Parts: sequence; C-alpha cells; structure tokens
Amino acid sequence: MHRRDALELHDLFLGRAIGAVFGTMLGGWLCDVCPIKVAMSCCIGSSALSVLSVPFAAATGNAWILSANFFLLGCVGSALVSFTVSAACWSFPGKEVGPVLATCNGAFGMTSAALPLIFKLLHWQGKAVVEYSFVAACSLPPLAFLLASQAPTRPVEKSLEEIESEGDQDAALHRVRIQQWVAVIAAAVAQFLFSGANSALLSWIVLYSADELEDRSVAPFLVSLLQSSLMLGSFGASRYQRYFALWNLARFQVFAVLSGLLLWLPFTKSIFATVCALAWYGLAGGPLVTYCSTLLNQHCSPSGLQLAVINVGGNFGASAGPFIVGILMIKSGPSALPLTVSYAFLAALLGFGVASIERRPKGEPLLGAGGQ
Repeated sequence: MHRRDALELHDLFLGRAIGAVFGTMLGGWLCDVCPIKVAMSCCIGSSALSVLSVPFAAATGNAWILSANFFLLGCVGSALVSFTVSAACWSFPGKEVGPVLATCNGAFGMTSAALPLIFKLLHWQGKAVVEYSFVAACSLPPLAFLLASQAPTRPVEKSLEEIESEGDQDAALHRVRIQQWVAVIAAAVAQFLFSGANSALLSWIVLYSADELEDRSVAPFLVSLLQSSLMLGSFGASRYQRYFALWNLARFQVFAVLSGLLLWLPFTKSIFATVCALAWYGLAGGPLVTYCSTLLNQHCSPSGLQLAVINVGGNFGASAGPFIVGILMIKSGPSALPLTVSYAFLAALLGFGVASIERRPKGEPLLGAGGQ
C-alpha cells in the first residue's frame, strides 16, 4: 500500500513535469501567433480553474484523474511563465528587462514562502478546498490588471538594418538566425544548470541533513534559509544589476558561487558552514536564472518560442537535477550534493569563457558585452 501510494505520488509530479514542458512551448508559440493579451487572459482563467479543481479531483480517489489535473496545472502555469517572460522582454528592451525579471523571480519566491504561513495563521492549514480556493482567487487581481493594460508586441529585429545593407540579404538573414539560435541553445543549457542546481539543493537537503549533518531537525530551517536567500538575491539583483554590464556580472556571480561551494566542501559536516554556504549560494546564485533571458534580450529581439526554449531548459533542469543528484548521493553519499552543484557551476563558467572567445562578424561578443 505504501509503495503504491509512493508510485501514485510520483505519477502526479511526472504529470506536472510533462505538463510544464508542454505548456512552456505552447505558451511561447501562442505569443508569436495570437494576441498575447487574449492568450494570457485565457491562461490565467484556466490556471484558476485547474487549481480550484485539485481537491475535487483528489476526492475521486482516482490517481489518473488527479494526474491529469496536475498535468493541466503544470501546463497552464508554465504557459503563464512563457507569457510573462515574453511580455517583459518585449516591453523592456536590452538590459532594461533584467530588473523586471529579477523582481518577478523574487516575488514568486516570496509568494511560495508566504502562502503556507498565511494558511497557518488563518487556521486554513489542512483544509484543502479553502486553501486551493484562496490560491485560485489570487488570480483575479492580475487578470484585472492585465485587462486594463496595453498588450505588448514583439519589437522589430535589431539586426534588420544590418541585413538590408548586405549584398546577399538571404545569406545575411540566415547567418543572423543561426547566431540567434546558438545563443538560445546556450542560454537554455545555462538555465538547465542553474535551475537544476537550485532544485537539487532544495529537494535533497533533508537527506543531506540526516546523513551528513546527522541532525534531521535542521532540514526545515535550511530549506527556509535557502528559499529566503534565493528570494533576497533576486530582489537585490533588481537593484544592482542595472549598474553593471550583465555579461561581466553573470560571470563574476558564477565564479563567486563556485568559490563559495569549494570553500564549503571541506566543512560539509559543520552546520554553521552549511548555513553560510546556502545563504551565500542564494544571494549570489539566485538571480542567475533570470540572466539567461536578459542576455538574449540584449543580443536580439527574441521570439516567444525562443524564450520558451530557454524556459524549457529550466524545466528540464528542475526535474533532472534532484534525480541526478539523488542517484549520485545513493552511490557516493551526501558529499555528492555539493560536488555536483559545484560541477554545474564550473561547467557554466567554462561555457561563459567559450562564449567570450566566440565573436560575431563585427567583433562583438556572442551575447553582448554590455547593455544596449
């Protein structure tokens, strides 16, 4: 019975993960083919209904119905992420979108941390219908704001003037598109590494506390600490990143996170060292997940589909990170957790180095050296 329940729980998260990937790509495609305001309004309504239906689907006792509900939940939720990122990048050119995306990322973390506390303070904890109804009702203010706002449109490609001055316009356009998609794939891989590292730390911190720190009671504190530092790091980035060339800032923060993790490795059995490492990781590494889309926005005027590919990289990382680290921890022990996250940031740092060497025809860095 216990094993069957565990497998059914696995199916729920698997359904949500598949729905997230599908919804991310669907949202990006809809951004390009239909009015984003209409699509986003429908998606917000669908999200509220899918959230509201979760306790009723659970009451049926049918795991397939609940899995389908979680698939829909992941689909519309991730589609909303695609809409939000596309709308932000189209409304704020170049590096101007960076503070906006960082604020959105911090607000998401703050909401995730605040809702359980609100439910507990209002004595709603455990009352599924009330909790899910409240979450569904939270969609009304953003829906009203969206309906009252002006819909963004994708800007004209920044490279069109260059293309028109070329003798062979078709060849120039083909070259520009290839460069854009190379940048998109590189950003998606970076997003995979950063999101995977975040999810691995959050998902496996309980086992890490029990086996490496030998104190399971500190796990909730460490999870809250990491979530809080990720949120504060994103809010901080919304203030300071506007004063720096983002390409240089991103490389510095990846190096800073990697250095902190390497300093942590000899002291992984120390609770104090773990607290310092996780706080440092969140403050320095939390904003990195939004840098990928911002860097692409500095390089070109990305389509909804291109931005969705980057978000899909994050979706895969969030799902694969805990799975990969979990297997390694089973085979090599809890020390595999900081080691794997360190390797992820080392790979990202090497990737940034390779991208800095690659040059566009006019000698500019592939993803842009500074804000435009």
